[in-house]
Amino acid sequence: MTGTPAPARVAPPRARTVALALDGLTVVGAVAGVQGFLSGQFDPLVSQLVFVDGPAVPALALGLCVGLPQALALTLGLRRHPRAPEVGVGAGVVLTGWVLAQLPLIGWTSPVQWAFFAVGVGESVAALQWWRAAVVDRHPERAR
Repeated sequence: MTGTPAPARVAPPRARTVALALDGLTVVGAVAGVQGFLSGQFDPLVSQLVFVDGPAVPALALGLCVGLPQALALTLGLRRHPRAPEVGVGAGVVLTGWVLAQLPLIGWTSPVQWAFFAVGVGESVAALQWWRAAVVDRHPERAR
């Protein structure tokens, strides 16, 4: 045997693909949600929010807290930026936290809440797997 290290394994494309697909789905959902708030479709929901007056604040919050991190994760992932997996994990955790923070405000009345909770968890897991594979690709000595 020679003393040459084993070649680095290639990151599984499935984790990257799943993370990016969930990023894209969430960006579309966030855009639709912002549009829904601004067009009045969610007025019954907005009326439950005693600390805001009108749909502009919830629309802005959704766009900034969900849409922006997801769009950033998607853009970096598509450009194959080295930090893309980490940003994907962060975006997934933020999405999951966003949905959990809504519980005291609106409850689990909508299947959309359940779906995006699952998307946030799924995105976090897929991006974490992608991140771990990327670390092993860059540093094969860290493989366990």
